[in-house]
Amino acid sequence: MDRFAKSRGRGFNGSKCDARKSKECSRKCESEFCSVPPFLRYGKYCGLLYSGCPGEKPCDGLDGCCMSHDICVQAKGNDYLSEECSKKFIDCMDRFKAAGGRTFKGSTCNANDVIELIKIVMEAALLAGRVLKKP
Repeated sequence: MDRFAKSRGRGFNGSKCDARKSKECSRKCESEFCSVPPFLRYGKYCGLLYSGCPGEKPCDGLDGCCMSHDICVQAKGNDYLSEECSKKFIDCMDRFKAAGGRTFKGSTCNANDVIELIKIVMEAALLAGRVLKKP
């Protein structure tokens, strides 16, 4: 079974999946739905409507990039289409990857897969921001 088929099937049979997850903060390092953008949960900070609780340290360098992005977006009035925040996020992930960054202990996600998935979403955000003329 390829990595995408494995993650697509995970949780959709009723186990561990709650599509109604609200924007609650996280205190534990998670690695679920590694290749499914709307459900991705990586570390404490990576994922849509998913973030660590105030004062929580990131699980690893990649999670730190997600935390920095969350902080940037908040500083921009929760503007998820901010070109500045998206570019900084992509640069951070590129540095993590170039440095041979490793996932946190116990992670079931491949860091490169998570990075590529997030970059696709960020590229879409950059395009949307340009279309809507967001700085």
